[in-house]
Formats: sequence, C-alpha cells, structure tokens
Amino acid sequence: MTKTEMDIRLTKIFSAAAIAQATPDKRAVCRQLKQFDREARAQGLFALAGEASQMRWQLVAELQQARAAEVSHGGV
Repeated sequence: MTKTEMDIRLTKIFSAAAIAQATPDKRAVCRQLKQFDREARAQGLFALAGEASQMRWQLVAELQQARAAEVSHGGV
C-alpha cells in the first residue's frame, strides 16, 4: 500500500473511532488501530503508526474509565 492509501485507511479508522459509542465498537476500532500500527511500521510509515497508536491508547483509556465507572457503581 502507498503512503496515501495508508493515510486514507487511517482516516477511515479515525472516523469509525469518532462514531463508536458502544464498548464493543471501541474494542473493534482498537484492534483495527493495532493492526494498522503494525502494518505502517512494517512499511516504515512511522508517523502514521504513531497517530494510530496514540488514538488506540486514547480509546483504551476511555474503555478503562468506563470499566472503572461500572465497577464503582456495581454494574459488574
């Protein structure tokens, strides 16, 4: 894949991340971002990989906060 194609792909994943509200959706986007990160690094596209990684960790933090809120309110 070219850099432009990878950039477009990352933009689509970011769009999915912005839309994702439910926990399973966010987890799915995290998996996509992790895979994208691997592929981008393998191609030497480290800036794109960094963007994907940053977004992934942001989603992970949101998921952890939601999980902590569920636990503190007896949801689990």
